[in-house]
Amino acid sequence: MGESRGVFRRRMQRRDFLTSTREGSRRSSQFFIAYVFDRGDGEESRLGITVTRKVGGAVRRNRIKRLVREWYRSRRSEFGSCDLVVIAKREFPESASFRDVSGDLDRALLPPSRHSSSAS
Repeated sequence: MGESRGVFRRRMQRRDFLTSTREGSRRSSQFFIAYVFDRGDGEESRLGITVTRKVGGAVRRNRIKRLVREWYRSRRSEFGSCDLVVIAKREFPESASFRDVSGDLDRALLPPSRHSSSAS
């Protein structure tokens, strides 16, 4: 039901990133800066990820993006119809696990009642 990778979804383009960062609400966490822009069009939420070369080499940047995408797949339904732009901070730890990323993004982007049970 929309969970497979092969399902067509309109990708975020540069103008979508700019709109989200300009008009969306900014939320900061230990490892990320995130912008949430509620489109209100009834479509599925979309994720945009930015990891600059200042964070590290290609392998490290791709690993960060994989971790964020995996977190998003498990939480997609909780965002309604919004654009979510996640920017990795330069201080992102090399040893961060999926659990670290998940906890960090949950605290920043989800209401406390939604992530307190999974923060064990």
